[in-house]
Amino acid sequence: MFRILVVDDDSGARQLVREMMKNVHRPCELHFAESGAEALDFLHCRDKHADAPRPNLILLDMTMPGLSGLQTLSAIKTDPELCIIPVVMLSTVSSPKEVRNCYQAHANCYVLKPTNLERSVKFVEAVEAFWMDFALLPTCEERTAALQPPDSKGQEMPTETLPAGDLHTGTAIAAATPEEATSQAMRVEDLPAKDTITLSPIMGCEEHNRLLNGFGEAVEELLTLHDQQFRAIVSGDTESHRFDLLIHMANEKKLQAKYAYLLHAERHGCTDPDALN
Repeated sequence: MFRILVVDDDSGARQLVREMMKNVHRPCELHFAESGAEALDFLHCRDKHADAPRPNLILLDMTMPGLSGLQTLSAIKTDPELCIIPVVMLSTVSSPKEVRNCYQAHANCYVLKPTNLERSVKFVEAVEAFWMDFALLPTCEERTAALQPPDSKGQEMPTETLPAGDLHTGTAIAAATPEEATSQAMRVEDLPAKDTITLSPIMGCEEHNRLLNGFGEAVEELLTLHDQQFRAIVSGDTESHRFDLLIHMANEKKLQAKYAYLLHAERHGCTDPDALN
């Protein structure tokens, strides 16, 4: 069974894909998301998509409210678990800059949305001929096996880190000089100190401590980005919205680290998972 996730806020476009894919010869299972946020929930099996299967291919609309197609693409391709899923970007414009941005964000293909029946038929035929019959893609079993938690014998999980790059550093964004920081009407230093939660390491369980440290680092990264966006807003930076995607991806990373830690704690019995709720 070949599974395709169609992400498009236009109900007409979703219906067109549904009707056209009835013409493919290979068994195909279609799933739909009406926004980028819902697509990420589907891919991470969250909320109403808790039992969602892993798609073999994603058809992603470029223009959507909330998370745009490009932002959704970036969130997928910077996720160590999801980045191997092929993503075909669908758009109504052929702007060279937009095309370049998508390929720089590691889109697998950029396609103009079909505007007539003939083009629609050709598009579906191309999807079936290349992605369903010609291309070799990772199987769901391979993806699942790569992310299995360690067993009780202490085997280590594969280490998965986000790719390094300007998108994840964040340290130079909205950097304020000491004079600018001092002149701000409200400074971060004036805010009440946050409560500090200290989680003690567990003796004899290296995996527990590794996951715990990873969870703590992900939380710290998220807090740092929030702090940097706050400073940018207070300093009058009109481009402070650029932090939104970074914060979104850092939150996804934090959730992955949290669930990995809780899963290990529950299965291995090193600590009480309810302590973090």
